[in-house]
Amino acid sequence: MTEQDPTPPTPLDGEGAASSPAPASAETTEPDVPKTGKKRSAKLIFTQAVLMLEAFCALFATLLLWGLARGGMVDVPIPWLLGGGLVLVLIMAWASGKQAKSWGQPLGWALQVPLIVAGLLDPAIAVVGVVFLILWIMGLRIGGRIDRERAEFDAAQEARESPE
Repeated sequence: MTEQDPTPPTPLDGEGAASSPAPASAETTEPDVPKTGKKRSAKLIFTQAVLMLEAFCALFATLLLWGLARGGMVDVPIPWLLGGGLVLVLIMAWASGKQAKSWGQPLGWALQVPLIVAGLLDPAIAVVGVVFLILWIMGLRIGGRIDRERAEFDAAQEARESPE
């Protein structure tokens, strides 16, 4: 008779190799995060994201209206429709990158209007515009709250680290 190994077999990972447990010290220590550089504003990130997503939706709305105009369901000249829609898409994408400027947020507020007004041509576009308006407001409010909480945390952290 042969003796069996008393250790239980190790489970295989996804690649078929036996996995070995990592040392306990590697799991319990946090990686060193450099404290250089300032964190980007959450409000800035949210407003940029909303405007970029809105630019994509404006592109799809333009394509929808182009199809409706070709089918005779919308009475707008196709060159005006495509030109205006593509200009709106480009302005929204450009404005997304300008949110850090002092005039970036007022421009973002103004760019919430065209999709809502486009609801005169197709009500579904107005629904999308209202959803983006809600996202814009939430991005400003929640992003501002996150930025305030980060500032309070950083101030408290700095007060703990500074010698008294």
